[in-house]
Amino acid sequence: MAGLQQQRARGRDMLECRGCGAVFPEGRATNDGWTYVCPECEQVEGIDEGLRRL
Repeated sequence: MAGLQQQRARGRDMLECRGCGAVFPEGRATNDGWTYVCPECEQVEGIDEGLRRL
């Protein structure tokens, strides 16, 4: 289980929130791998909509 948490914290790619400017690993922005929400402001969602890959 610890390996899964570590993988989620790192994520696959880095994302940037277009709303608040936060940068974080992709794994922090999703719980299910389908929906993405900024973990900092929790208002911006969607890759290529409110979140962009770096």
